[in-house]
Amino acid sequence: MSMIGNSNGKVYAPGYFLLHDEDCDRETRNIPASMGVDGKDGKYVPMGTVYPAVGASATGIVYEDVDVTNGASAGSVVTRGTVIKSRIPLSVEQLTASTLTALGNKGFKFVDADPSVTRPYD
Repeated sequence: MSMIGNSNGKVYAPGYFLLHDEDCDRETRNIPASMGVDGKDGKYVPMGTVYPAVGASATGIVYEDVDVTNGASAGSVVTRGTVIKSRIPLSVEQLTASTLTALGNKGFKFVDADPSVTRPYD
């Protein structure tokens, strides 16, 4: 279940951290309540959270906020795609060297900033 808002007052569209939302793979995973943080309406796992944990065991990134107020819940996890690191709404410190390597081995690519848009001259 996606959430409309979160405790820090910022609202992001699902997959905001992806360069191309259409060019990625997503799979349903069981998101444990232990990954959750407290929000104003309960407990949730924020979009952009490394799944299942930061480090060498990382296999994906949570696509959209997942409500885990009442326990584990099914959620969408990106398992391949291009990620704009500056758009990860959580702490970029989650993207440790071992996390980047593990996700890179799964088919992720990481770019540092939004690509600039260029237009041809008239």
